[in-house]
Amino acid sequence: MQTYDELVASRKNCRICIQTDPGKIHNGVEFGFDPQVISYWSQWLGHKTPKLLIVGQDFGDVGYFKRYQGADEPKNKTNENLRELLSEAGLEVEKAPDRDETSPVFLTNSILCLKEGRMNAPVKQRWVDACAQHHLLPLTNYLNAPIVVGMGANGWSAVRQVFPLVTPPAIIPEITRAAGSSWVTKAGTRIFPVVHCSNLGFRNRRRDQQVSDWQKIGAALQALPN
Repeated sequence: MQTYDELVASRKNCRICIQTDPGKIHNGVEFGFDPQVISYWSQWLGHKTPKLLIVGQDFGDVGYFKRYQGADEPKNKTNENLRELLSEAGLEVEKAPDRDETSPVFLTNSILCLKEGRMNAPVKQRWVDACAQHHLLPLTNYLNAPIVVGMGANGWSAVRQVFPLVTPPAIIPEITRAAGSSWVTKAGTRIFPVVHCSNLGFRNRRRDQQVSDWQKIGAALQALPN
């Protein structure tokens, strides 16, 4: 199993998607302020032995990364929404982007590089596929979190590639139909799909429904052995 520093180096050295889509995606190592982390999102919640691993979509575009020097915007609405939903799951975490050293949560994304263009520019499936196999899989082996959340279509796609789901239904639905359900892997990891907690995500699945989804995650957290 790779060490944390080896996982960081793997992320920094990766050029797979840059080679397939030059000019459309960038590794943060191109910039002098690239932090020593596996996932930029984990600078807020990055517990090394988490009870909960959350896989989102992507950290943002190149402009966002440069504007905030590799960190998150202090009033990022997605982070504010996630903090509220984590509270519904029984986890009271610090406000982003202030690093929370104690909450047992690790945040990562379906892709670890940065898109060129707008924040809402689409993420290519081949980027998710490459990152899942080369980065998310070894990260999950390192963290060994008992509960994993796939957030949004890309996060859910990445999680499904890394964790073969063995419980019914045999055909795993897309995120908007899967949200509210959970699956268990052969190894006993419980997998929860949730709709993204951006403002657009709340239009796709109402806030009260998302609150209910996260309360189910909270119940699973409460059931974990101490």
